[in-house]
Amino acid sequence: MAEMKQKPKNSLAFTLVELLVVIGIIGVLLGILIPVVGKARATSMRTTCAAQLRDIGAVFNMYLNENKLRVPRVNPLPSQKPAIVDAPSIYETLDRYTKDVRAGWKCPADAIRNPPDPKFETYFDREGGSYEYNSFFNAFAYDEKTGINKVWRDALKDAEHGRLKPDRLRIFSDFEPFHGKAGTRGAMNYLFADFHVGDILDK
Repeated sequence: MAEMKQKPKNSLAFTLVELLVVIGIIGVLLGILIPVVGKARATSMRTTCAAQLRDIGAVFNMYLNENKLRVPRVNPLPSQKPAIVDAPSIYETLDRYTKDVRAGWKCPADAIRNPPDPKFETYFDREGGSYEYNSFFNAFAYDEKTGINKVWRDALKDAEHGRLKPDRLRIFSDFEPFHGKAGTRGAMNYLFADFHVGDILDK
């Protein structure tokens, strides 16, 4: 009687070569996906930041309309000794026009690169907001003869004497290049005096 040969059982185990191939493929996929996800996250934060600046522009406009178009004279850096005695910060000045106080002042990418005080890791923590108010409006929008702030159109005229038209004169900007390397396109968001949000390098 002939001896019957046993059929080899199907093995479900991976060989070492197959396992290494799978690990290699996963590594390649991660190498592709991680930068893409990181870039998408950075773009999302910059878009959120720009949207907040547009909202701040609307709030700033509300302030102007309620104050006979007079420009606010404020302390641009609340953490430092006020240049103007008893002047409120720009954030305190505009807070009353916002529904959700303070929430709209924080850029999701806000970070102080080299904080002198470790307890302040963001400008939002240190200054009350992530966006810097242009001190031009303190220096040039104030009329020393009358002792009151100039109206918006006169402040813009002052700027144009210095060859800064509304679409190039910033009202607010990120405190630092939160969104990229300093000096590169897209690294900072700006709210200009014609109330569009863009990049200082656009023109």
